[in-house]
Amino acid sequence: MSDSHDREIIGGHLLVIGGAEDKYNERRILRKFLQLAGDDKAQVLIVPVASDFPEFASDVYVQAFRKLGVATPRVLRATSRQDVVQADVDKLLEGVTGVFMTGGDQMRLVSLLGGTKFADRLRHMVRDTDIVLAGTSAGAAGMSTSMIVRGEPSSHPHKNAVRLSPGLGFLKNIIIDQHFTERGRISRLVTAVSYNPYNLGIGIDENTAIILDGKGILEVYGQGSATIVDGSQITFNEIAEVADNESFSICGVQFHVLRDGLVYNYRERHPMQPPNEFLLPDLG
Repeated sequence: MSDSHDREIIGGHLLVIGGAEDKYNERRILRKFLQLAGDDKAQVLIVPVASDFPEFASDVYVQAFRKLGVATPRVLRATSRQDVVQADVDKLLEGVTGVFMTGGDQMRLVSLLGGTKFADRLRHMVRDTDIVLAGTSAGAAGMSTSMIVRGEPSSHPHKNAVRLSPGLGFLKNIIIDQHFTERGRISRLVTAVSYNPYNLGIGIDENTAIILDGKGILEVYGQGSATIVDGSQITFNEIAEVADNESFSICGVQFHVLRDGLVYNYRERHPMQPPNEFLLPDLG
């Protein structure tokens, strides 16, 4: 395994959703998840532990997946870390081809799962098999090695705009923010990237997903856009020099806003050639 592969994502496919995906009508993103997980052969495990109401969250997704043809979705039923520790991991994960982490609170997700046998087994399966791991909202944010746990929208980046915490680590050196355009989170994502510009920031709109493979390709899928904040070309960054509540200056940040069907190379950090229908006609 190359060093560059090891540092971005582990696994074959990750489906990272910005939250509020359609669960009742067309269910386009959920259909894509099942397609990646084996279509009619998909065996799905729902992980609702991030939710304030995990029983309700699991019921919503059980019904949605049943309507899409999954006869018996499994659920990690846990409201405490003790429940996760005592879970029958072999029974839960045997034969599973897709794992779906729901929304809620990403700190709850990580504090319940982190360091457990379940998380360890899931990490090995994501790394070594064709299993598809999906997460929406908090389940998306929690995939990062360094995840955003708090941060209020602001008109400009300032040092206290965001709080970071260790995540589950399926996405290495990629920071996810969700409900992105809807909640005006550009400033906090810029701040998160400024802490360490080695990290690539990706903000995902609601009812929108990014699909990442192990080869360095990210595709946008869904109704909204993905906003990519690349700090690797930053030439000036004074975040370390200002007081905690102060704004700071930063130069050389690269932004890309990509909608459905567009592709980004997250390893080499550049958008891919867009499809022909997006190219301007040759007027010469």
